[in-house]
Amino acid sequence: MELHENRAKEQLYHKFWHNIPERLSKGVEHFFYRLGMRVAQNPYNWLLGCSIVILLCLSGLFRFRQEKNPVKLWSSPDSDFALDTEWLMSHIKEGLRIQTFILTGDNVLEQEALIRLNEITKQIISIQTPIEKISWTDVCMKIPSIAGYTHRTKREDPLSGDDFFDDDVTSRINQTSFEPAIHADIKFYCDVINSLPKTCLMFSILDIWNFDSAKIKQDSTEEIIKKINTIKLSPTLGHSMNFSELLGGITLDEKGRIIAATAIKTQLMVHIKYLDVDMDKSGNNAGTADWATFEVLTWESAFLEFTKKLSNKLQNERNNNSLEFYYEAGRSYGDLSGTTMFQDIDKLSLGVSLMFLYVLAILSKYNWVELRFLLTSVGLFCVGTAFLLAVGICSLIGIPYGPIHTSLPFLLLGLGVDDIFVFHAYWKQLHTDELMLSKSLTERIGLTLGRSGSAITITSFTDIVAFLIGATTVLPSLRSFCIYAAMGILITYLFQITFFIAYFTIDSRRIEQKRNGILPCIVHENFTPKISDPSNAFSWKFIHVLYHRAILTTPGKIIIIIITLIMISISIAGSIHLKQGFDPALLVPKGSYLDQFTIINDQKYSDQGYEAFVLMGDNIDYSSEFSKIISLTERLENASFIQNIEPWPIKFAKFVSTFYNIDLKTTKITDDNFHHYLSKFLVSGTGGKYQRNFLFNETFTCGKNAPRIIATTIDFKYKRFGSPSQWIPAMDDSKQLVSEAKIEGYATVWSVIFGPWTSDKMITQEVSRNLLLALICVMSTTAVLIAEVQTCIWILLSVLLTLLNVCGFMTFWGQPINMISSISLQLAIGLSVDYAAHVAHAFLHTELRKDDDDAPRTTRALIAVRHIGAAVAYGAGSTLFAVIMLGFSKSYVFIAFFRIFLLMILLGLWHGLIVLPVVLSIIGPPSLRVAEQPQPMSVSVVDDED
Repeated sequence: MELHENRAKEQLYHKFWHNIPERLSKGVEHFFYRLGMRVAQNPYNWLLGCSIVILLCLSGLFRFRQEKNPVKLWSSPDSDFALDTEWLMSHIKEGLRIQTFILTGDNVLEQEALIRLNEITKQIISIQTPIEKISWTDVCMKIPSIAGYTHRTKREDPLSGDDFFDDDVTSRINQTSFEPAIHADIKFYCDVINSLPKTCLMFSILDIWNFDSAKIKQDSTEEIIKKINTIKLSPTLGHSMNFSELLGGITLDEKGRIIAATAIKTQLMVHIKYLDVDMDKSGNNAGTADWATFEVLTWESAFLEFTKKLSNKLQNERNNNSLEFYYEAGRSYGDLSGTTMFQDIDKLSLGVSLMFLYVLAILSKYNWVELRFLLTSVGLFCVGTAFLLAVGICSLIGIPYGPIHTSLPFLLLGLGVDDIFVFHAYWKQLHTDELMLSKSLTERIGLTLGRSGSAITITSFTDIVAFLIGATTVLPSLRSFCIYAAMGILITYLFQITFFIAYFTIDSRRIEQKRNGILPCIVHENFTPKISDPSNAFSWKFIHVLYHRAILTTPGKIIIIIITLIMISISIAGSIHLKQGFDPALLVPKGSYLDQFTIINDQKYSDQGYEAFVLMGDNIDYSSEFSKIISLTERLENASFIQNIEPWPIKFAKFVSTFYNIDLKTTKITDDNFHHYLSKFLVSGTGGKYQRNFLFNETFTCGKNAPRIIATTIDFKYKRFGSPSQWIPAMDDSKQLVSEAKIEGYATVWSVIFGPWTSDKMITQEVSRNLLLALICVMSTTAVLIAEVQTCIWILLSVLLTLLNVCGFMTFWGQPINMISSISLQLAIGLSVDYAAHVAHAFLHTELRKDDDDAPRTTRALIAVRHIGAAVAYGAGSTLFAVIMLGFSKSYVFIAFFRIFLLMILLGLWHGLIVLPVVLSIIGPPSLRVAEQPQPMSVSVVDDED
């Protein structure tokens, strides 16, 4: 007796859990049935209510703000780069932008080429903006010119005495070079220093001849070569300079001397005041612009306009000794990358137009009454409005808009149009039964939404949850995008079950009244609606033959499984070799002046490294910590990843050792003495050029102790790297060296290139994390909405295999993992869920006949794909039409989107419409619906075409 009671309880327990999916399904279906009835009863009220909500939400656009600061877009706010950049902007307050031009030829060290370069240089520095009259001297970085006062011996200088120093250094220098900052009368010397003219900083080989063409003409080829190899001090500035770094494509003789070169680089340094920079005005829509003020940007525009004319003129000249001219400005990358990212938006518009015609063809029949032109327009209007409302609502709550948000319409179009097709598929299925035609329009719409609402809800909410999980990423631009996407999908979903259903009711009434599909005022009295036999539709016949005679046969299932296993193996191999990293040059249009400059620069200066510096703050006791700073500088000098360094700490230590006989490596000096010696060093011939590496709390004055240091830098260059596997360790190792120096106070390494390098470092783990969490959420959400474990597992498996295949085939298409592809993969989850969820949902709700003992799973799989397969394929086709034109784009962003979307669509269809039905036909879950009487197969199919 007890055994029977236990069995009864166990059966009751299993029956309870087995009935949960069925009860949930019926509950959801009833909810949407009631909603459909209410909307269909008062469609105009619902349209009016939705319109009021639209207007209210659009008010958020008044708070619209587009984020243009690259640091706030592409770097985690808690990352070292973002925090260091914020510190740099708030403390250093000043910076440099570089304008560069390159002259190339067979041998640019010949007299004629140098003279021509001098003419070009003078023309460029005389550029003035036409309206604001801003000239080169207004924006350039100015430094004192100490030429003529350095590297003189003692007997050459009549000055004597040094009241600035109490100790007698003259008796200890004997054979050392004469240093006016030490040996001259300090008052006289500082008067001279303070009276020195400030000169715009420019790095040019012409500096050797003081930018005088007459002096160049006086020198023979041999004298030119001799000066280039021997002169290490700028004649116009008086600071040391390595002129050979400006030469490219050099030829050396047997003695190692430079005897020829095919390129000369000239760099103009522009001064930036960070506190005057407003990125909302100076930034671009792509978030790729560098920091600059209005004056600098205006002058750079004039510079680019002039250099463009100069380049064209040089190309058109004959007998110019094969000279060619290449150029770039500080604003070049931001201008071109921002333009390129959005230059092919017209192709997107064409794709949307094609998609409109495609949707129109699917929803309509070939007569004037059943032409659903207005309904198609409303369907796409819902998607477009959902995008605007997402922008409005997110702006209202203070979430900025980013450049990658432009891809959001792709996602909303794919999901929104897919939902339209699903609803339409259930609507047509309902009308295959003549008994349904006797029901009122209101009830028919309620029944249709009741059956389709759960399928639409499952896909929409899994997408929303997946993007909300993506919003937990540390990358600001990706986080903002995911929030916008989740909001956009939610609004699209709400519009589809309210606004679209309301207008669908109105449009269906129009058809019943025999009114024209474009001009409803025209009535076609002779129109007679026809009930189509679904089995006569091409899509029905095609799907039936394909699945019944091929895919769902035993040999077909075996072949599909084998092909899938092969694809998995190939994808795993591809995913292992999937490259990581983003080359900023990809955003530069091919053939542009910047692209040409980059190519020639890489060819002629292939060993040119990346600018960086050690940054130290004002909370450091420099006199106590200087031995550590020297040690750090020496370790950087010897580091394998460092190309060269400007080691002012070592030069300063040598200066103090030479003139004061103090070893700063081992001797701790007082703070007053440190600033005393530093003052002398920064006005000396050796240390004068390092003034730009210091920021003091007061104006630095010759003859007085150096003020308190707010910040100082040690400039260096990384070597040229080829991939993230090289530059990420170099970045980390340099930071590790600073950390290991254990300098008490703020000390770090900073470079503008750290922005993309940091993103490259974080993107792989962020993508993996986001995709994993999104998959978990897909499983959890489908489990709640479907409540059938096995179905959820197969949906998850389908999505997982789709993502695996997409990542694997990205390798073979040359598409690396970066910010752009990570966004595309996030979108791929949303769309691939739809393909699998609709098929699985249809299979789960396909009626099982009690008398069907002949492979019931296979029969249900066949019925399911005949019912929903066409709608899923149509949805994929609409997405493909929306992005197909992007394949012809020149924009890297659009090309990357096209590649991943194409892979996602094809592979998503494979797993959702091919593999999943095969799996379900073998080990699928039982149906939630069991028909009491045998039903003709035609009742459960969809008429997709006339």
